[in-house]
Amino acid sequence: MKDHEYLWTTEKNNWVLVNTEYGYGIINKKNQSMLMVSDSDLKESLIKKMIEEGCKIYDSLDDAYSDN
Repeated sequence: MKDHEYLWTTEKNNWVLVNTEYGYGIINKKNQSMLMVSDSDLKESLIKKMIEEGCKIYDSLDDAYSDN
């Protein structure tokens, strides 16, 4: 988790969650990219921490990318 603290600290304004039919995606809205996490337990922990830290959650990629 320590390697990913930037998601909810220094780069919190860029990294957001997008709610999809498959669950949350961790998205960089500035670069329009997705963080791929192969370890499902780590991914769930990151999502939980991002929610706890108040990271923004969007219902679609379009909403995330258009919110500057």
